[in-house]
Order: sequence, then structure tokens, then C-alpha cells
Amino acid sequence: MLNSLSKFSIIALFFILFCFKSAISASKSENKPKLDKSEIKTEHLVSAKLLYDEIYDINISQGHYRASVELLLIWEDPKTDEFLNKFGDEIIHGKKLDDFLENIWYPEFFVSNAENPRTLHYKTLDVYKGKFELFERFDVDLSIDAEMPRYPFGDLDLFLDIASYSGNKDKMVFYPESVQIGHHDAHHKIVKGNWNVTNTLLEEQGRTSLNHGGKEKFSYLISHVNVEHGFIDSLQKIIFPLLAIVLLSLLINHFYRAGNYDPWNWRVGGQLTLFLTIPALKFALSGELPSTHYLNLTDSLFIWATIVVTYNMILGILSHYKSIEEGTNEISALDKFARVSSPIVAIAVISTFSLTII
Repeated sequence: MLNSLSKFSIIALFFILFCFKSAISASKSENKPKLDKSEIKTEHLVSAKLLYDEIYDINISQGHYRASVELLLIWEDPKTDEFLNKFGDEIIHGKKLDDFLENIWYPEFFVSNAENPRTLHYKTLDVYKGKFELFERFDVDLSIDAEMPRYPFGDLDLFLDIASYSGNKDKMVFYPESVQIGHHDAHHKIVKGNWNVTNTLLEEQGRTSLNHGGKEKFSYLISHVNVEHGFIDSLQKIIFPLLAIVLLSLLINHFYRAGNYDPWNWRVGGQLTLFLTIPALKFALSGELPSTHYLNLTDSLFIWATIVVTYNMILGILSHYKSIEEGTNEISALDKFARVSSPIVAIAVISTFSLTII
């Protein structure tokens, strides 16, 4: 009895270590050094500050999320004197803003990974410390590459691509100043759901466009918010149920031995019930699992559980057949083989996935 429990304890420990290794080996994005402003040659250097008021509806199955964003664009322009003479310290918006922007150059942009045009809440313009400050607050639905090979561990990159189009990089360049998750005095959870922010990054890239002959580069402001899935949520929804299914399958295979018809029938029926529970669990979690073209950690865990339960069910079917057709010696030999091979198969399969996935 103690020997049997030791086998199961080893498998459970190996499974936990497997998942823990996945969690600590997930890579973190690193901040890239920014160029000094004096090194950037352009007519309009536009400093940019980005703040997320809310990030919600993160769907890794369909690869999108929603965000409420504040964007502040700052640049120098001789027409700041004209603004001050006309409006003084006033912050303009609405028709005043639209009329004034028609007579000056200002950074125009679109969100390149938006699923539909952004919903603008309000837009303002003022002059602060001799520079124009254009402020926007908007909501946007964003598509992302839901790449999480170690899901439910690892990071998901919630990126936002802001593309300029009012001039190529000779005309304007975004200069990334900062990206923030919520205001310092906000009293609500910024990232909704079972997600935690691990890292943020705001960077600028030059990308070609078909505009202007297709050879000129335009400035893109790209923010990255790396989030990780809550461990407790993953534990109760994925890890614990699959571990329970595997352990129950091993226990049924180990303790329901040859003797009479009912135990063998129950042994096959029990494995069949567990076999059907696996796709039911995956279906229940379908909205939370990433749709990928590769084998991720969660997929490997479901495959592992399916292989173990299938193997034990096959052994149960063979044992049931031999209990009727063969002699006692044949049943005893197959029973010993099942008790030894089943834990070995479980460990071998999870070891293989550990080497290939992690």
C-alpha cells in the first residue's frame, strides 16, 4: 500500500515541478535604451505619453482585447505664440479645436492593430511651457498575437500600435516618454479579469508604407503591456482537475485487480468516464484557452491526461477479456504488467513534454 502511494506521490510531485518550471522559465521583456532627443533628425519631434485607464475583455482564444487609453502628444511649433495670443491659458476643444488645427501642422495617427476605428471620448489642445499639448481619450478594440506557449504560465503581450500618417520620419518622429497603467490615485482595478501586469514598454519604430511610393518610413509608437494569468485561477481550473483525472485513473488501474466480473467492468467504466471528462473540461475552458498552431503547455497537459486514461482503459479492456477467455496465470501476469507500466507511461509522457515544451 505504501509502495503504491509512493508511486502516485512521485507522479504528483513531478507534475507540480513541471508546471513550476514552466512558470519560472517564462521570459520577461526588457526595456530597450531610448535614443537621445538630440540624435533624432526630424522636423517635428513629438514626445508621447500613454496611459491605460482600463484593459478588459482579454480573449486569448480569439486574440483580442479592449482598452481605454489616454494619449498626450507634445511638440514645439512657432505657432504657439498665435495660440497664446488668441486663447491665452485656455484649453480648447470642440469647434475651437477643429478650427485651429486646420491652420497648423499637428501629428495625425491611427491605431494600426485596431479591429475598428477608435471611439473618441474627447480631445483637447493647449500650450504648456512653450509647447503644444494634444490630448486624446479614446476606447479601442485591439487584435493581438495570443502567443503563450506556456499557458497558463508565461506572459501575454498586449500591444498597441499607433501609426503616424501626417508625414514620414523626416517630417515627424514619435519620442516615447512613458507608459502608465492607471492614474496614481485610481481606486479601481485597471486590468480586468485574472491577469496581472508584469512589465510595460513604450518604443518607437520606423515602418514602410505604400504611401509616397512605398519606400519612405513612417513613425510608429508601440506600447507593450505584458500580463500573466493568475496562478490560483489556473490551478483550480486546469492543473488540479487534470492532475485529479490522472491520479484517479492510476488508482483505478492499480487497485481494481482481477477477481470477478464486476470489478473489471467497473474498472473499464471508470476509465471511460474519466476519458469523457477530459474533452468536457476542455470544452468548458474553450473561451479561455489560446487558439494556436503549435503545442502549448495546456495542450500537452490535456494530451498527457488523455494518453494515461486511454492506456489504462485499454489495459482494463484486455484484462476483462482475459478474465473470461484466459486462465488465472494470464490474468495475474497482465495485472502485474498494468500496475508497473501505467505509472511509467504517465511519467514518460510528461517527461517528454517537459523536454519539448519548456
